[in-house]
Amino acid sequence: MSTSNHPDQAWFVSYAAGSLTPSFNLLLQAHLAVCSQCRCGLKKADEIGAQFMFGGEEAPMDNFEMPNPQLGVNQNESIEWGKDEVTDLSQFFDHYIGTHLDGLQWMNAGKGLQLCKLSDSDDDKMLMLRAAPGTVLPKHRHNGSELTLVLKGAYFCEDALFKVGDIEDADDTTLHQPVVTNDSECICVAAVDGPLRFSGLLQRVAQPFLGI
Repeated sequence: MSTSNHPDQAWFVSYAAGSLTPSFNLLLQAHLAVCSQCRCGLKKADEIGAQFMFGGEEAPMDNFEMPNPQLGVNQNESIEWGKDEVTDLSQFFDHYIGTHLDGLQWMNAGKGLQLCKLSDSDDDKMLMLRAAPGTVLPKHRHNGSELTLVLKGAYFCEDALFKVGDIEDADDTTLHQPVVTNDSECICVAAVDGPLRFSGLLQRVAQPFLGI
């Protein structure tokens, strides 16, 4: 688990090794497209892997490329969907989801909260969350790992603010309750590898119907 607005370095080691499930791989790729700091982290992870493969010898990095050469190759490349003032998410959805935001099958998941399941494997779920301004999400823990990428708006979790392009990294030690800021709706995509553990009775009753 990371306490910053970026994934823990261990994620980049797995990403560079190609050992992540599709949902986690997609979220990291999208975050890397807008975060030069994490692209540096990925390069370090790739160097570590190369040194291991070559018996401790430093591998040449002159030809290092991002896994997706169309996005985020250059440290200073600007990606429209990752800008704080973004209002059109078409670039993100065109590149990563393959459908428009309004074409998703949304379910009501509580007051001010909508949910869409993009993939539904037991150990590799991808969820889209859409919350109205000021919405307080249910308090919950995790049976495994969760990465949440902010696509629009922002939310608070404890004393941290997560805004467009940021990732919240949670695991089975995390107990959190995101609160959406009052100035805009918040849209996030999350990858999880196990069911959530809700603190409230109502959420636990509804969980089988929502499939989360």
